[in-house]
Amino acid sequence: MTCAIDINHVFFRYADFKMEDINLKLHVGEQKAIVGLNGSGKTTLFKLLLGLLEPDSGEISVFEKKLTKDNLWEIRQDVGFLFQNPDDQLFAPTVWDDVSFGPRNLGLSEEEVTERVEWALDRVGMSSFVNRPVNQMSHGQAKRVALAGIISMRPSILVLDEPFTGLDFKMVTKMIEIIQRLRQDGVTILFTTHNSFFIENWSDSVAVIQDGKIVFDGPTHEAVRTKVVIDNVGDWGQLRQQIKSYKTTSLE
Repeated sequence: MTCAIDINHVFFRYADFKMEDINLKLHVGEQKAIVGLNGSGKTTLFKLLLGLLEPDSGEISVFEKKLTKDNLWEIRQDVGFLFQNPDDQLFAPTVWDDVSFGPRNLGLSEEEVTERVEWALDRVGMSSFVNRPVNQMSHGQAKRVALAGIISMRPSILVLDEPFTGLDFKMVTKMIEIIQRLRQDGVTILFTTHNSFFIENWSDSVAVIQDGKIVFDGPTHEAVRTKVVIDNVGDWGQLRQQIKSYKTTSLE
């Protein structure tokens, strides 16, 4: 299978944190979950992938092109990154200005920019917000506009950092619908989550990062039965029983 992302023997250290011998593959068309406790290295891994940090050694390739300072702009057009908090991503005065920023920086004609902005906002269900100031939206609306800004660049890979954090149930279902339509269009997905539901139901494969090391990488059906995955996600069944025991005790 063709690799969309190939992280090969990457080492990185800063301050008292280090990442050791990171090997990770994301195949074209795959939807992979990255799992790890807070501080395990997920954010650092994404920064390395986006070229915001440079490995001490090892290689990162996107569609078989090695990530370097010289081709960073080219590779970032292939890889779209959605921040956990849309406030870290939205910066322009209006929705139109924000979503059009990327296509304009590609040097596209105004006609093409307009087509892409309209397509992206329609795809995320935010066309009616085109002239809305970006600071006058709910968290869920802002998250969809941030996603529109990414897909207006037509990336082949989407990297999603906790895409459902802060969203109510209705908005979660909407985001899943949006991302699944993008996947049907051929977009490859890499996402982080702490939620076992999304691991079990929304991923083809799972990689676990722990203390700067990949300690598991395999198909979801194996991941859900693997202790190291459960340790890093939590045993929600056990928690459910614990809560029931609290309720029983309080009634006695």
